Amino acid sequence: MNQLLTNLLAIIMVVFSINAFSYPTGSMHWNHRSILYFAPEKDQHVNTFIKESLMHDCMLQERDIVVVVMTKDGFNKPTDVFSPEDVVRLEKLYNISRDSHTAILIGKDGLEKHRWNEQTNWQHISQLVDNMPMRKKEVAYTSNSRCSI
Repeated sequence: MNQLLTNLLAIIMVVFSINAFSYPTGSMHWNHRSILYFAPEKDQHVNTFIKESLMHDCMLQERDIVVVVMTKDGFNKPTDVFSPEDVVRLEKLYNISRDSHTAILIGKDGLEKHRWNEQTNWQHISQLVDNMPMRKKEVAYTSNSRCSI
């Protein structure tokens, strides 16, 4: 009976946790893809990454990619996604060295798909995502890209 109560309480906590819906640590399914960008401070590389992600916003939205930037000095974009404890948990989960710039592409299955440093090759990222099995299924149900000019 005690074990049943413990399991029920654990399920309730997971179900009602806001962070569990957006970035579940142990989940095998995420509701979007993510690029998590970790940096020691808000510097020129962070500013460039943010600017480039805005320039590629249509591509990111079309591929259901959420971009999150976190720096060791406390800068977060968007500001309300993670608590400082969540950032520490993600650093441990993805084995992040906070003395360097690290970006990670996370698939909808919650697994790391690609990791890189300061420079982002946006064309390569879009090709990686487009070659993912789940993305191929998504494309099969949509018409032409809305990002094409």
